[in-house]
Amino acid sequence: MRPLLRRFAGRLSLTLALVVLEAAGWILFPLVIGRAIDSVLANSARGPYELAILGIVTMGIAVVRRLADSRAYAGIYAALGEEMAGIAEGTGTSTRTARLGMLREIVEFFENSLPELVNSVLGLGGIMLIVATLNFPVFVGCLAAAAATVALYALTGRLTTRYNRGLNDEHERQVDAVDSGDPGRLGEHLRAMMRWNIRLSDLEAANFGINWVFMIALLVFAVGASVRETAEYGAVFAVVMYVFQFMESMMLLPFFYQEWLRLREISGRLAGALAGGD
Repeated sequence: MRPLLRRFAGRLSLTLALVVLEAAGWILFPLVIGRAIDSVLANSARGPYELAILGIVTMGIAVVRRLADSRAYAGIYAALGEEMAGIAEGTGTSTRTARLGMLREIVEFFENSLPELVNSVLGLGGIMLIVATLNFPVFVGCLAAAAATVALYALTGRLTTRYNRGLNDEHERQVDAVDSGDPGRLGEHLRAMMRWNIRLSDLEAANFGINWVFMIALLVFAVGASVRETAEYGAVFAVVMYVFQFMESMMLLPFFYQEWLRLREISGRLAGALAGGD
């Protein structure tokens, strides 16, 4: 995917800049909500006004970013698809069809998943900094939960890559299996695809369940620590909300990691096709 990033650096830089601005707005919401609560309790309207301004600005950036994304990535997909179709004329129809679908997966990752990934990564960084200033024991708890999640998915990364390779091999055989007109061959192909899908799904479910235990333990700890260590109601609310956002990001990041492993395997196939190989 690095050649794609270099080739379309201008378009991607614009969309990523908008993603970063949008992420900064979302990071500030729990803090500003907490300030608004304390402001209302003190009979001041300043906090609610700050919250309203933040909401309007963040939403405006989000709308502009989505308008820019759809146009930028549509152009990237059309350009790469036309180029790959011209270069790969010597390959079989099944392989070319599958790789065009794989190319679409990569473009969709940049358009749909990458903004969420950047939001999650920046959100985690911002959350950790703010929580460290609001409640240090909760900050340490977040670090421990993050380390446990990273260790879990690092241990299963190689297995995920192997399952994705098997699934992509079957995708490249799909059109040939359909065109063969042999029900037995098609049935064998479909069963093989389902086996790889089931293996990926089972691994994902197991990882998700274990990671959820880590996150629930963090939430229970954070609620108790927030009440003990923080005096203001708004600050307690902000800490708990930030922990909840942290949990959401830590549950999403593994899915992006698994998607990246899949797309890394796909990009190796497409790199050969765009280079004129098969």
